Amino acid sequence: MVAEGTEWEALRILEERVRQAAEALARLRIERDAARSEAASLRAGLEESREELRRLRSQLQELETERAQVRDRIEQLVAQIDSLSGGES
Repeated sequence: MVAEGTEWEALRILEERVRQAAEALARLRIERDAARSEAASLRAGLEESREELRRLRSQLQELETERAQVRDRIEQLVAQIDSLSGGES
């Protein structure tokens, strides 16, 4: 009888360990799924940021070109004014 009681106790302990392992596995799967979802969200955000960066770089280039054109035009106007005033300062 004692050996039978010990076997039942061993079986109960094993059963408890299996239950704990199954619960841990379920928790880990939930955490994995949450991590995958977060990673997907972060990837999408990164792609949006990259697109915004490309757009801003393009806009910066356009503005720098425009600035150079405005500067050239102002230099031309100043030169015309100087020529009208006879070069007097």
